Amino acid sequence: MGTTPTPVAVTRPSPTQNITVYSAGDVPVRQTRQLTAYVPLSPNTVTWSVNGIVGGDATFGTVSATGLYTAPLTPPEKPVSVAATSTAYADKSSAVAINVTQLPVQLWSISPATGAAGTFRFSLNGANFNANSVISMEGATVAASFVSPTSMRASGTVPAILAGKRISVKVVNPGLGGTTSSSVTYTVATAATPGTGDGTTPTSEPTPTPTPTPTATTISLTPSAATLAPLGTRQFTAGVSGNANMSVTYSVNDVVGGNSGLGTITSGGLYTAPSATSAQTVTIRAVSVATPTAVATATVTISPPDGGSGLGTANLAAARFLEQATFGPTPAAIAKVKQMGIDAWLTEQFAMPETAITDPGGMNSSQLKAQYLSRLSTAGDQLRQRVAYALAQIIVISMNKNIYPNEIVPYLQILSRNAFGNYRTLLGDISTGAQMGKYLDIANSNKPTAGGGANENYPREMMQLFTIGLIQLNPDGTAQLDAGKKTIPTYDQSTVQQVALALTGWSYAGPNANNWENFTGPMQPHDVNHDMHAKSFLGCSLPADQGAVTDLNATLDCVFAHPNVAPFISTRLIRSLVTSNPSPAYVGRVAAVFNNNGAGVKGDLKATVRAILTDVEARDDTAPPSVGHLRDPTLHLTTFLRALNGSITATNQLPWQMSQMSQEPLTPPSVFGFYSPQYRIPHTAIVGPEFQIYSPTEAVLRGNLFWQAITNPGGDFTLDLTSFTSAATTVELINRVDQALLYGRMPQAMRQTLANVLAAQDSATSRAQLALYLTALSGLYAVQY
Repeated sequence: MGTTPTPVAVTRPSPTQNITVYSAGDVPVRQTRQLTAYVPLSPNTVTWSVNGIVGGDATFGTVSATGLYTAPLTPPEKPVSVAATSTAYADKSSAVAINVTQLPVQLWSISPATGAAGTFRFSLNGANFNANSVISMEGATVAASFVSPTSMRASGTVPAILAGKRISVKVVNPGLGGTTSSSVTYTVATAATPGTGDGTTPTSEPTPTPTPTPTATTISLTPSAATLAPLGTRQFTAGVSGNANMSVTYSVNDVVGGNSGLGTITSGGLYTAPSATSAQTVTIRAVSVATPTAVATATVTISPPDGGSGLGTANLAAARFLEQATFGPTPAAIAKVKQMGIDAWLTEQFAMPETAITDPGGMNSSQLKAQYLSRLSTAGDQLRQRVAYALAQIIVISMNKNIYPNEIVPYLQILSRNAFGNYRTLLGDISTGAQMGKYLDIANSNKPTAGGGANENYPREMMQLFTIGLIQLNPDGTAQLDAGKKTIPTYDQSTVQQVALALTGWSYAGPNANNWENFTGPMQPHDVNHDMHAKSFLGCSLPADQGAVTDLNATLDCVFAHPNVAPFISTRLIRSLVTSNPSPAYVGRVAAVFNNNGAGVKGDLKATVRAILTDVEARDDTAPPSVGHLRDPTLHLTTFLRALNGSITATNQLPWQMSQMSQEPLTPPSVFGFYSPQYRIPHTAIVGPEFQIYSPTEAVLRGNLFWQAITNPGGDFTLDLTSFTSAATTVELINRVDQALLYGRMPQAMRQTLANVLAAQDSATSRAQLALYLTALSGLYAVQY
C-alpha cells in the first residue's frame, strides 16, 4: 500500500537584481512627494513602508500603495526612511531618506520700510509664520510678536551709528525642520522722517497690518474672455484657492458640459465652439465642487469668419491636428477629419498598411534620398510616416557613414514597422540591425583582450539618446535634484563599460565569428567573442556565463524598465509632433500612457501617439505663440506643397539643395541628428531645436527654394495655383491664401502689408506667386502653432 509523500518546501532562489527607489530630499509638513521604484524583478510589485511600518503612520508620515509619501503634521527628529520591498523576495528592498521640514517661511514686505535711528516698530507680511517664529536683523534677534500666519510685528532700538544704513530683515522658524525666509530691507534714515519728532522716536506707531479673516474659497478662470471662430477651441484653466479640493464643474450658459448649440467644454476645461453661422456670446462658468457658492465666469464670443478676422475658420481645428499628425494638411484630408472626427481618423491610420520602402540597389544614394522626400509628401499612411520621422530624430543612423542604400533602407523599414508597435521591440530590432552595427560600431565588438576592449559607442548612445538620457527625471520630465539642488546623473562611465561588455559578441552574417560588412540581414551572435563575466549596472545584475543573446535581451530589458524611459521618450516625441516646450503636466500625462497603455503594457507607441495628439494642450487652437515648433526645412516644404495639392516628385533633384539648408535627406551630421534636441533659442530659456539650422544664410536659401517651387517647379515639384491666379480681387486672393495656409488666422496688419505689396504687381500670376511666397515664409507659417 502506497503512502502519501511528505510535501517538501521549495525555496525560490533570490534573483541578483535589486530594487532602486528615487526622489529623496526635503518634504514640508503635510505635503506630498511621489516616489518611484525601479523593480527589475518578476513579479515587479512592491510593498511601501515608512521607518519599517507598512503604509507608515501619523508620526513619520504615510505612503500609499503607489509610492505617494505624505509628510506628518510635525517634523520627526530624524529623516524618515521610505522603502519599497519586493512582494516576492523579502531580501530585495531599497529605501530613500526623506527630511521632513516645516512649511517654508516666506517674507514678502515690511511696513514701514524706512525709519530713523532710535526706537523702531514695523510689521512684516508673509506666509507660514508661527508663535515660535523669530525676527532677525543682520543676524541679531529682535523682539517679535506673532499676529497671524501672515503677519508679525517687531520692535527695538537702532543705534545712531547705523543712520543711512540698509539692514537685512529675515524671519526664522526654528526647531526641527526649521526654515529661513528670504530677506527684506529696513533703511535707517539719515534725518528725521515725516511724522517723527526729534528724529529718534516716532510720534506714533505704524498702522498695524490687520489680522486676516479665515480664507474663503475663491475661483479664478483664465482667460476671462475669448473670441473664437466656429468650431474653434480654447483651453480654460480654473484656479481654486482657500480649499484643498481643487475640483470644479464647467458649464456653458449653465448647461454642464455644454451642448452642440452652445459649444461643449470638457471636465478639463477645453471649450469647443459650435458651428455657428451668426455671431453669439456664451458664458463659461466654473463652480467649486467643494463650495458651490464659489464661482468664476468667462465670456466667449463666437464670430463667424469674415475673411479678415484672424480668428481662424471652421477648418482650423482639423488643419492644426493634421499639421501635427502628417506632413501637411491637404484640402481632402481636412474635409475627411471634419467628417470622421480625430479618433476615427487615427484608428483608420493605425490600421493602414505601410507604404513600401524599397532599395534602389547599387550605389544609388541620391535616388534613395529623392525617393525618401517624395514618400513623405505622397504616402497615404501619413501618420506612420510622421511618427517614423520623429523616431528617426531619436534613433539616428546617417548616410555620412552608411553611404549606400542597403546600409540604410533596413533601418528605415525598422522604424516604419515599429512606428505603431512597442518601443522595446524597436530597441531590439535596432540593436541587432547590421546598419546600427556599422554606424555605432557594435558589430565585431568583442570581449576584452590584452590588446583592446569592448566598443562603447552604441552602449553610450543607446542610453544617452535612445532611452534614459543623462540625468534622472521625474515622471513629468522635470529634472530630479539632490540635496544641493543639482541634477543627478543617470549613469556613469562604469555603467557604459558594463553595458559594452554585455553587448559583445555580435557580428555581420557570415561563416566566421568576425565577418566583413554584410547588410543582407541582422547581425548574428557569437558566444566565442562574448564576455562571459557577470555584469552589474543600473541596479541590474547579469549572471556569469550567459550568452550574447541572453545578455543583450537582459540589458535592453533593464534599460527599458528604467523610470526615465517614459518621460524621456515622451518629451522627444511631443517636441517632434506638437510643441518644443510642452508643460510638465503634458509630458506627465503622455508618460503615464507610455508606462501603461491601459492594459498594463509599457512602451505601446500607438497608445502614446494617440495620447500626444489628443491631449488638451495639443488640441488648444488658441495656444500662445510660445507653443508649437519651427518647421525644419523638410517639414516646411512638404506642408506647403500639400496645402496646394502638390508633392515632391520621385525623380527630384533636391538632396543637394536640402544639404545647403543643413538637412540633406537621411544624412544628419551626427548621432544627435540635424539639430540638438536641447538647443535653446539664443538669449531665452525657450527650447527650439530647429532654430539651430535656421541661420540668416539658411533662411535665405529656404526662401530661394520656395520661390523655385512656386515659380519654376520643373521636375521636382507638383502644385496647383489655379484657385489663386483666378482670384478676382486682391482681397479675394488674400482670403484664399489665408484659408489655404493659415486657416483664417492671418492678422489684419499682415493682410494690409500683403495688399500693399500686391498692388505693385502687374499680373494675376505674379500676385498669386508673391502672396503665397510671403505667407509661406512668414513666422505665422514657418512655425507650426
